[in-house]
Amino acid sequence: MKNPILVDESVFDETFASKSFGRKEQTEKILRCLNPARAGKSIKNLYIYGPPGTGKTSVIKWILRENFRNSVYVNCWSKRTSHKIMEEILLQSGSIIHGSESTSELVKKFEKSKKKLIVCLDEADHMEDTDILYDLVRNSCGLILISNRPFLLSGVDDRIKSSLILDEIEFRPYTKEEVLEVLKDRVSYGLRPGSFGDDLLLTIAELSNGDARKGLQTLKIAAKDAESRDLDTITVDEINQASERARKYRLAHILEKLNYHQRTIYDILKKNKAMYSGKLFKEYRMASNQTVVDRTYRSYMQRMEELGLVREQGTRRWKKYEIVS
Repeated sequence: MKNPILVDESVFDETFASKSFGRKEQTEKILRCLNPARAGKSIKNLYIYGPPGTGKTSVIKWILRENFRNSVYVNCWSKRTSHKIMEEILLQSGSIIHGSESTSELVKKFEKSKKKLIVCLDEADHMEDTDILYDLVRNSCGLILISNRPFLLSGVDDRIKSSLILDEIEFRPYTKEEVLEVLKDRVSYGLRPGSFGDDLLLTIAELSNGDARKGLQTLKIAAKDAESRDLDTITVDEINQASERARKYRLAHILEKLNYHQRTIYDILKKNKAMYSGKLFKEYRMASNQTVVDRTYRSYMQRMEELGLVREQGTRRWKKYEIVS
């Protein structure tokens, strides 16, 4: 093999925390809300939302790592219950967990520790219950909730909702120029100088459709493919092929977030490409063999729209859904 193109593969992972995200406005606002913690004061609780691939997680991880050591990060996709979330918070903050404690015992242990933490709950819309939010606020913790949805607490108990007082910060899809900024920052760490051209980065930015994560994955795949072909530089052929593969990987990742009912609806719609809402609902009820109310069905469709899987057209009886990914 000639000189490797990919110097540091980890740079292109979504878990990599860099100071350049093309999100200056959101970063400054988040810092203003969190800064009181430096003086031991309470922060403004945050609700951060936006489509996948818009930099929400990367920005928060970088801010917490660089500025607020007394913080913990929990992904609620893998830790969905109050018990699992509190267990993870205790472990990250240095407490000893035996694994046999009940949720109430874990909460008492946290109360006794008297630790005033900033707690980030990513993918917060996957929490199976929200009692943990009240426990954290009651114990003087600052909260950062991250979600794809504009606001997930409409059905939360009023006692919990009133105690949160959340400041909302939206992360809209990246512009082409912002994706390009992110790519340029990462390649300065991850690729060998001279192994790519700025015109290729612009092509990737255009293919990303506002999703920086897709752009980074495309670049990583293209670099690997160029190396496997023993090339000195990445060419447009690798970019085009890598973009399609990145799209498929991204789709597989998003589909993992769907529950049984949402996946059933998605599979029906994918088979038909586009369907009127009433017909889709009818076929879904038959396929699931369960009694499902229209309101629940609408919430499932909203969730898939937020994830960019389906698109809605028309209104009321003429409402139609079509597959996007």
